[in-house]
Amino acid sequence: MRQRLASIALAAASFFLLSGFGAKHSSVEAQSVFKDKTVELQFKVKPNEGMQISKEAPWTLQLVNTQGLKLETTEGKFETKTFIEGLPGFEVKAPLEGGVNAGKVDYTIRAFVCTNDKKHCYPQLHKGSLEWKKS
Repeated sequence: MRQRLASIALAAASFFLLSGFGAKHSSVEAQSVFKDKTVELQFKVKPNEGMQISKEAPWTLQLVNTQGLKLETTEGKFETKTFIEGLPGFEVKAPLEGGVNAGKVDYTIRAFVCTNDKKHCYPQLHKGSLEWKKS
């Protein structure tokens, strides 16, 4: 019985660590910039003090509620794995549909950070919303 409980506890801990749950070791700075009839959405991942970005793991950005933006979606989701090292994070350039001048997208970012000595690495799951408005 004790061994079974230990196995369940280990499985639960692994799930939380691999799912990006747990302590946040980074944050996201999201902003929008307009150029002509296009909005550029930027999502910059900022590691906490003592942490650094890890490029070795797969990063992902998902956007939902993209009404008003001409983005190629699958089942209502736009997804990119194109990580921009210099940002670090993601940048999405989307033409505006018709006369749309404002909107909001919901985002989910899967990111990875490590301690500066690279002894410990952590998956990070960030969720949020970004409102955009053409002035």
